[in-house]
Amino acid sequence: MKAACALICLALAQGISGSIFKQQGRIVDDLDIQPLEYIDQQQRQQWNQRQLTLQNQQNRDWSQSQELREQPVVGVAQYQHAYRNMPTQDSQEQRFVYRRPIYWHNHHHQKTHRHSNSGSSQESKEIRYNVNQEATLQDESQMWNPVLQNTVMNQDTPNVQAFGDAIIWSGIQMAAGPNAPVQNEKDIEKIFGDARNAMTHIKETDKTKFHEVFEIARQENNEDALLNATQLAQKYQYPIEEHTITTDDGYILTVFRMPPKKLVRDVQKRPVVFLMHGVLGSADDWLLMGPGKSLAYMLSDAGYDVWLGNARGNKYSRRHVSKSPAVWDFWQFSNDEIALHDLPAMIDYALEISQQEKLYYIGHSQGTTAFFALTATRPEYNNKIIMMYALSPMVYMSNVRSPLFRMIAPTSQFQQRLKTQFGYGAFTPSKELIHTIGGVLCESEIGCKKVCSNLNFVMAGVNVDGMDANMLPIVMRHLPAGTSTKVIRQYGQGVASQEFRRFDYGAEMNQQAYGTLEPPKYDMTMVQAPVTLYYSTEDWLAHPQDVMRLQKELPNVTEAYKVPVDHFSNMDFQFSTKAPEVVYTRIIESMKNIH
Repeated sequence: MKAACALICLALAQGISGSIFKQQGRIVDDLDIQPLEYIDQQQRQQWNQRQLTLQNQQNRDWSQSQELREQPVVGVAQYQHAYRNMPTQDSQEQRFVYRRPIYWHNHHHQKTHRHSNSGSSQESKEIRYNVNQEATLQDESQMWNPVLQNTVMNQDTPNVQAFGDAIIWSGIQMAAGPNAPVQNEKDIEKIFGDARNAMTHIKETDKTKFHEVFEIARQENNEDALLNATQLAQKYQYPIEEHTITTDDGYILTVFRMPPKKLVRDVQKRPVVFLMHGVLGSADDWLLMGPGKSLAYMLSDAGYDVWLGNARGNKYSRRHVSKSPAVWDFWQFSNDEIALHDLPAMIDYALEISQQEKLYYIGHSQGTTAFFALTATRPEYNNKIIMMYALSPMVYMSNVRSPLFRMIAPTSQFQQRLKTQFGYGAFTPSKELIHTIGGVLCESEIGCKKVCSNLNFVMAGVNVDGMDANMLPIVMRHLPAGTSTKVIRQYGQGVASQEFRRFDYGAEMNQQAYGTLEPPKYDMTMVQAPVTLYYSTEDWLAHPQDVMRLQKELPNVTEAYKVPVDHFSNMDFQFSTKAPEVVYTRIIESMKNIH
């Protein structure tokens, strides 16, 4: 009897504490929820319950719309995506409250109903639905036709102009009009022109061949596409260890260690090499091409103690001591937190376990961003670096070619719309949005729709000259590996500010966070560790001019090496068939000369 009473009291206590500590009135945005394969059983139940709630809400919206008078509407885009309410901020708790997103699927069979909102002074609202009975409520002021494809335009209808006309530049269709971000073809060219010029413009016959090879490879279901980092290394008989590290702010990171494949008897301690992945990447990126082709294997073959890092938010580091990745709070980090919490924890751990005082650091894109932010802010870490090899260094973004970063920049006319649609949690844009921010350009140039639906290739470009179409299905199953929207927005801020700064929260919040109205700059003169820069002429994310600026500001650059390959791109540093010869072998030889 006493045991039963104790259990009842414990249950009551848990219920009371839950009601006290849970955040009231907040509905987590759909973009915060991760793919089911990355979350545990409890989070799956949360996901399923939320989907049921949203479906019930949609059904109620549809029932209400049936009572409204029908009016035809024409000349609208296939897809629009916006929020019922913009996020509002509680000044006391400094947190955001979300309303569920709504998806507006427009077709030329659509019908529109208008009614007045009794909660506001005759504010006009619209409920739009399609033949599949999907209803949504939308302010006219929030309409956006990002990309028009196969749109039916009725020039005889007076209200077509309200939705914008379709204009075309090099195969890219976008909506233009008085309320649209794009006014003419020159606006499209400013967004996509440099990216397009940097791509290999292949013939139609070559496009067809590339796509056919890709499709054959995709249907073969290569098992490497489904293996994680540990399984990949074990498959090819390389030793590998999995380590778990908790940062000082509670994020739980997974780090992989690949000891030398062949131990040398007269050398007890092998030099340590730490590899840090790029934007939306993971430790897998250094393994996917296989032995003799991926850098991690080549370093292990050369006798190095190889460590593969994973930044918070990717598929291997999606845990926290108290926060769930299914909740918005987990994703409130930028490159600043990765640099100042993740990197120190992983570097210190690797040095402690290997009983070394220094290591080689090799970073790709975001892996370079985090390194330079860390060593500029905590100079003591310069003393732990033998040499830093920066592949496609993403520090200054003034000349970035990527349409995504150009469009998300605060100075862009698209910024507010993208900011709303991306949300404030995990960075998981819809397929339609990926189409808008570069997918159309990619498809028009290489002619393979499936490749151009992959976020990494849309963000960073595709070089068909260096990519093996047979390997692409494997790469695409591992990428994107995940990050926060805040990380992406910070790069966009760099495009606008033309500086390498901490995250910009706005003047009021900056004053509270940093003590200044603008976020502080990272001082590159504090980076005393020796650095070798690797860059390419047509990289979408690290423009040569921005790399040259970085070289001038760093006090200890041993070399700035331009990869001597035409159309070599950001993704080529890890997935090009030419990378082992023009990049990896050179790095390994450099290490041998230092040691």
